[in-house]
Amino acid sequence: MKINTLSVFPEIIKNNCKYGVLSKAVGKKLITINNYSFFTEADNNKGIDDEQYGHNPGMVISYEKTFKIFKKIKKNEPKTKFIFLSPKGHIFNNQMAKDLSNEKNITIVSGRYEGFDERILEEFCDFEISIGDYILTGGELATCILIDSISRMIKGVVGKKNSVINDSFMDSTIKGPVYTKPKIFKNKSVPKILLSGNHKNIDNFNRNNSLEYTLNKREDLLENATLAPTERENLRKIKRSKLNNNVFIALVHHPIKNIKNETITTSLTNLDIQDIARSARTYGINKYYITHPILEQRKLAEKVLSFWDNEKKRKNENSKHVAMNNIIIKKSLKEAISNIKKEYKQKPILIGTDANEMKNMVDYSFIKHKIQEEKRPYLIVFGTGWGLSQEIIESCDYILKPVGGYDKYNHLSVRSAVAIILDKLFGCNF
Repeated sequence: MKINTLSVFPEIIKNNCKYGVLSKAVGKKLITINNYSFFTEADNNKGIDDEQYGHNPGMVISYEKTFKIFKKIKKNEPKTKFIFLSPKGHIFNNQMAKDLSNEKNITIVSGRYEGFDERILEEFCDFEISIGDYILTGGELATCILIDSISRMIKGVVGKKNSVINDSFMDSTIKGPVYTKPKIFKNKSVPKILLSGNHKNIDNFNRNNSLEYTLNKREDLLENATLAPTERENLRKIKRSKLNNNVFIALVHHPIKNIKNETITTSLTNLDIQDIARSARTYGINKYYITHPILEQRKLAEKVLSFWDNEKKRKNENSKHVAMNNIIIKKSLKEAISNIKKEYKQKPILIGTDANEMKNMVDYSFIKHKIQEEKRPYLIVFGTGWGLSQEIIESCDYILKPVGGYDKYNHLSVRSAVAIILDKLFGCNF
């Protein structure tokens, strides 16, 4: 494989390739590395950058001043693919390294200053890559990372093939704990199974530890991992044991807004009782509160629950019937809050929801992290009609950003919104 680089400081890249596995790979001619400088074809008196148009500060790599070096590389390497390093690129990962290792010829272009004149990208760029959501003073170090990661995927670069196959990220998992001599040091021992000589048991031990490490440290990777049904269920069991079980939801029917932004009371619906109860049970919600100020409506809710309670005795327990057990009917949101406070000796954190954008809304990752880090009660509040009244919104500790698609239309039923929001906060992606 031939890897070309184009940068302001090629010496940084050259020095990195003098050591370790990369040096040996170059020596064995498994890879060839050519380092080009932006200044090779540039006018030394003019440099390679210029002020950017508009009023923003900072210099930009010039299309005019670097055009010749790009054309020279293209002439020398007509089949090369230009990989530009940029914060705007796709985040680099192990799969990209594998894919790029199958190319015959690539050119990695290191950025500097405020980036490249867009016309350079339009003419020469085949792919943009970022090594992460942070900024470096230049792309030379990022180029070194790409060269190292891509090269080790090439057959023969790393001495033992299994060293690559068993590495972290190869199956969208990270490696579990590893040990070396001595067997015991400072009263800390190597797990006995690793000393047993039973390769099958050792492989199972390493696999299970790898999966659990991935779950605890990088759960996002498991979405693309190849998991056996038993592995998936075991991981879910581990995750369930660590979740905050003190999360509640409330469906409010007063005070609620109508289309004219007037405060009203909405009617109870049978579907909201059933469907939201099932969503609550699916995502491990402790209790589902239904609040309504009108006695007849609360009695109607009780009647619906009693029907399902009778049905449960005659049908499968593992169905929507069991979800009805988690419903509590109260006169108001205030009563629901008091009920939780009485049990947990502290007021729950209130999380409001709304279909409209408003100031100081928080994202789902923030709330998800907060719920797991603070093992205290949380109450997520949903409104019927046209949403929660301003009075309730102002009483909440946090307001979640609205769910929805890219279209302007956003008028989901409350039961649909509940399911989507609970999945964002508590859903399993593996």
